[in-house]
Amino acid sequence: MRILITNDDGLYGAGLDPIINAMKKLGEVFVVVPNSQMSASSHSITLHRPIRLIRQKKNVYTVTGTPADCVRFGVMEIFKGRTDFIVSGINDGANLGEDCIYSGTVAGAREGAMHGIPSFAVSLVSGKKRNFGFAADYTAKIVKKALKFDIPKYSFLNINIPDTDNIKGMKVTKMGKRIYNDYIEEKTDPRGFKYYWFAGKDPSGYTIKDTDILTLNKKYISITPLKIDQTDLAYFRKLKSLPVG
Repeated sequence: MRILITNDDGLYGAGLDPIINAMKKLGEVFVVVPNSQMSASSHSITLHRPIRLIRQKKNVYTVTGTPADCVRFGVMEIFKGRTDFIVSGINDGANLGEDCIYSGTVAGAREGAMHGIPSFAVSLVSGKKRNFGFAADYTAKIVKKALKFDIPKYSFLNINIPDTDNIKGMKVTKMGKRIYNDYIEEKTDPRGFKYYWFAGKDPSGYTIKDTDILTLNKKYISITPLKIDQTDLAYFRKLKSLPVG
């Protein structure tokens, strides 16, 4: 199998080498990652400046762009469309609930799904162990199982793995509801000009049944199926019933 790996942490992301090693057991691996940190870059692509594709070593490239750019280059330029599946990660930190909208890691898998390729976003939920090798091995197991069940075209899986030796199992989940404790911090530079940082505590979340957040809190691996079509079908049906004009 021909496997494309990307991430949003770049070439030196802690989860990159472990996932490469795990995926090599499943097939031929190519890596295309951003040449700089691209966390929270969402699904942006580069349109208004040139992009460079830089060969780092055999089958490993960096791109002067976003995770979505990396997948586009991998699929369209390196693999010429002949890609069996894509893994984006392993991210250093959770991608739960609305994180999926901000996340460059999730965007990498979403871009793969937009090309009709089975894709997986993988995150290690931060803990003291930082056991990316453990997470990579679990990812390989999940990928092998998922591919047997034919992931629907234009859908993909968002996987979050707790950083613990006491994982209780795996559960299929829904997106949860994040609580962001953000604020804007104002500072002044040496020349007297103001600048700002987005700051705040780590996000928490509501403990809603069958969601990724609650599942992770209970030490299970969360597997959330996501799709490209974001249409609100319930509201769509309601709007369709309204008189037109």
